[in-house]
Amino acid sequence: MTMMRKRGWASLGMAALLLVGAGCGTKSSEAPPETGKPSQPEQLAPVSLTLFKEDNGVSAETVEQLIRNKFPQVTLKVIKSGKGTMIDEVVASGETPDIISYSLGGLWKLKDLQLLSDLTPLIQTHKFDLNRFVDGVVDTVRSYSDNGAFLVMPFELNNNALFYNKDIFDKAGVGYPQDGMTWDQVYDLAKKLVRMDGNVQVNGFHYNFLNVIYKNQLALPFVDAKTNKAAVNNDAWAQWVKVMTAFYTIPGNQPPVDEKTAFLKNQTLAMRTGPNYITELAASNLNWDLVSFPSFSGSSLTGTQMNAPYYAIPPASKNKDAAFQVISYLMSDEVATELARQGRIPIVKSEAVRKEFGKGIAGLEHKNLAAFFKDTIAKPAPQTKFDGAAKSAFNAMIVSMLGGGKDTNTALRELEETVNKQIEQELRR
Repeated sequence: MTMMRKRGWASLGMAALLLVGAGCGTKSSEAPPETGKPSQPEQLAPVSLTLFKEDNGVSAETVEQLIRNKFPQVTLKVIKSGKGTMIDEVVASGETPDIISYSLGGLWKLKDLQLLSDLTPLIQTHKFDLNRFVDGVVDTVRSYSDNGAFLVMPFELNNNALFYNKDIFDKAGVGYPQDGMTWDQVYDLAKKLVRMDGNVQVNGFHYNFLNVIYKNQLALPFVDAKTNKAAVNNDAWAQWVKVMTAFYTIPGNQPPVDEKTAFLKNQTLAMRTGPNYITELAASNLNWDLVSFPSFSGSSLTGTQMNAPYYAIPPASKNKDAAFQVISYLMSDEVATELARQGRIPIVKSEAVRKEFGKGIAGLEHKNLAAFFKDTIAKPAPQTKFDGAAKSAFNAMIVSMLGGGKDTNTALRELEETVNKQIEQELRR
């Protein structure tokens, strides 16, 4: 949830957690064992480990319980990110975590704090099979380093989909969306759905701005990694902006304060895109379904950028080997299966794991959950430490354009100037 969202998993029953712990180390009857399987975690000697957990992905309570159930020989100290316990404050106090769970938006912060180490030697020692990951994960992780180091271990995906309100479509007499649509097709569909229903304005389509910006499908960089200059004022980004702002030129399709609330609670929005939040949808009274995330017409790029929370091991940890064995367990198919059942999108390609997605949540039995897996991982865009500020400025630019006050060329030129000033200020610090 940066976009990394909170769906909470702390409510998972103890019985399920114990089942996960008991299952580790046994061979699955549904699939042959993976090659290069990590060393058995029960070989771990008694050790004290400190886990720093940001509020992202799986809850701190769940991760803690998983570790304690599987490794009773581990004395575990958990530090949750919060007021007075932010990662920089923890480090400044002299504490060195052995494992850090963090979101992608903080990657460069951890780099600056020198809290990321290359996991490659540990991966090789413990024969951790990187081929277990969905295609694109390994390349994306290696793109975070200048020399191809494997700095973090992402543990779940944040795939996108297009969600729709079936009742609004039915009332308008319009056919439902389908998998494989383009943004242009969604635009045409949205125009048919905008109307006044009594005194209520019904909108056709809205999206979470930051989510589509951070995970842009065209693999476009925000900053040139070689020159440290803004890379946003060009034809490729102009195409993106024209397509993604066109929806708000539809009369009556003005963006609400919160598109998620408009869709989920008020039920006045026909379609929205965004990350996975099926636990909330399943608990609502909304008559909904989903299809795959739309793509750009004429582009072969259909997937979105990976935005996954991850585990990391700081270079200063004195227990790297034990920390990696714990992470290996948290990345196991057994744990991934139980997480998938609770609605978390698995980062492993195992069909046995993926087919369990959402099965632990009532109300999803006839939903098109396969749509999430059609959002493949796009070719990674070059990353820089200035991307966070650039993306925020990009988001502000999009919002400023919705009233029709600026044309695309003017908006991108002003954005370029803003981003370059931000970079210059950062470099002077």
